[in-house]
Amino acid sequence: MAEMWFVGNIHGKHEFKKHVDVLVEKHKQVTFRWSTGKIRTTKQQAAMQVYFREAAKQLNEHGIYQQTTSRFQNGYLEVPWTEDSFKEFWRSIQITMFNIKSTKDLKSNQVSQIYDAINKGISERIGLHIPFPHKELT
Repeated sequence: MAEMWFVGNIHGKHEFKKHVDVLVEKHKQVTFRWSTGKIRTTKQQAAMQVYFREAAKQLNEHGIYQQTTSRFQNGYLEVPWTEDSFKEFWRSIQITMFNIKSTKDLKSNQVSQIYDAINKGISERIGLHIPFPHKELT
């Protein structure tokens, strides 16, 4: 079972240390994984999911499809975008920029940087701007 703690002050540090003592006493062995800096928020994660869905929809509506090779025909096969396929496209940019495989490991500012890179590329190449959702859209 995975758990997450945010420690942002002395009180939080003391509470986390007490929790660690309880875990070690109870389980004898505990593995910790941590991240420093401000990680992406649950609101950002929700906005990313809306963005993946909306980007797939808009690209398809504008006739911009993914290209993949097919053994059944020479050249490329165009297939529509899905929320999942756009998320994989996002992930490829994320890995290229930050060498981070999971969106849950992104810092808040990295989400914006990845979006900016994708938006710039889509805007410059096909003239389409897909806004990143804000609070009202999620």
